[in-house]
Amino acid sequence: MKIAITSVYANPLHPGHIECFELSKALADQLIVIVNNDAQAKLKRGTESFQDEQFRLRVVESLRPVDRAVLAIDTDGSVCETLKMLIQEIRKEHPLSDIIFTKGGDRFAHEIPERIVCEAHGVSIVDGLGAKTHNSSSYVSRIANVADVNDLKGALTRIPKELHEHEYIEVGYRPWGVYYVLEEHPKFKIKKLVIEPGKRLSLQSHSHRTEHWVVVHGTASVEVRAPHHTPDVGHKLVCENENCFIPKGYVHRLGNQSDDHLVVIEVQCGDYTGEDDIVRYHDDFARE
Repeated sequence: MKIAITSVYANPLHPGHIECFELSKALADQLIVIVNNDAQAKLKRGTESFQDEQFRLRVVESLRPVDRAVLAIDTDGSVCETLKMLIQEIRKEHPLSDIIFTKGGDRFAHEIPERIVCEAHGVSIVDGLGAKTHNSSSYVSRIANVADVNDLKGALTRIPKELHEHEYIEVGYRPWGVYYVLEEHPKFKIKKLVIEPGKRLSLQSHSHRTEHWVVVHGTASVEVRAPHHTPDVGHKLVCENENCFIPKGYVHRLGNQSDDHLVVIEVQCGDYTGEDDIVRYHDDFARE
């Protein structure tokens, strides 16, 4: 008997999840899905779960490819402890079974924390099941921030056509312009920032990530300070095809002092890249 185990953060469930389930079930006789709990949902988003864990559990276990759904017992962002529990349970009931751990198109074997558990228990990993064509964050954002929809539409109309991004997993509005999420993984996130003329982001810092800024259009005004606001780096201009590195914990600000739109590719690296990992010291738009 071959048993596949996969995990899902279905908050809410979207076609990308279902595609992963279908492809996983095609590889095995049974499919067990680990559904992340509410504590993990809050850890990932910084807010309460959009759909509570029991609701998500019932939805997942009712899907045709799913033979069993299990609520995660882990308290961090992984499902290591739940996976270990299931492997031990399966090996006890079906000693000769072949177990595989599957992941969707946005997660790969070498970067997931569950890899250590799988290697220790002789479980193979099958990754890349389905394309990263949907993102839960974008669905939640559309519902939770209805007032932002018109602002986003307005900001998008102000961006020159040649600066629009057509391949992305999330797009969002900020008072300074528009951001696109191009890629999102457990250890990094790639964004495209389009900053309107004369506007700038807040003076801020992050506890869990570094940031790399690459200017691809326009000229950026960059302010970087060491922790505790020591002005040891100060202000500088970063021109097109140049870059700037922001260490973890450093106070920084990105601005556009020109009459043209500024486009920056931002690569966030760290153990957590959530939108709530931000401390603002000053903001032109009076955000907390």
